[in-house]
Amino acid sequence: MNPLFFLSRSEPSQIRLFRSSDGILHLEQEGKGFARVTLIRSFPYTLPDRFISVRSAEGREIAMIQDVKLLAEDSFQAVQEELDRSYMIPVITQILTVRKRGSEWYLQVDTNYGPAALVMDNLHENIQPVTESRWMVTDNEGRRFELSDPELMDARSREYWKKLI
Repeated sequence: MNPLFFLSRSEPSQIRLFRSSDGILHLEQEGKGFARVTLIRSFPYTLPDRFISVRSAEGREIAMIQDVKLLAEDSFQAVQEELDRSYMIPVITQILTVRKRGSEWYLQVDTNYGPAALVMDNLHENIQPVTESRWMVTDNEGRRFELSDPELMDARSREYWKKLI
């Protein structure tokens, strides 16, 4: 089976995703053009770069990308930019402070998008493992953050992380 499977059984060389000059994402597939396509991750946490559903402006699935890394470079770049824009999940790079007041935990963190303040009631519900070295952290406002490889963080951040999990 071809490692890049599309619902219409197209060859990867016949697929092109790109942004028009007005910033709209387009799909060209076997001579057909689709404007205003959207991308939806089937498994956003466990397989973020695989099984990407390409939907028409009407919401109909028109293609399934098994692995974005197998796309041509220009299509790969367009897909990555769109997924990054649509699924903005800040990555925690440093834990600055952790405080517990009453039943609430207060965290000050640095992320790849800048500083953030998180408040959480229940750590067991708000910190969920995705893999052995990756967690999704959700604050009381529903904002999601990713924490990957805490062992690569500075010593103070690692100590704070051990308190939390």
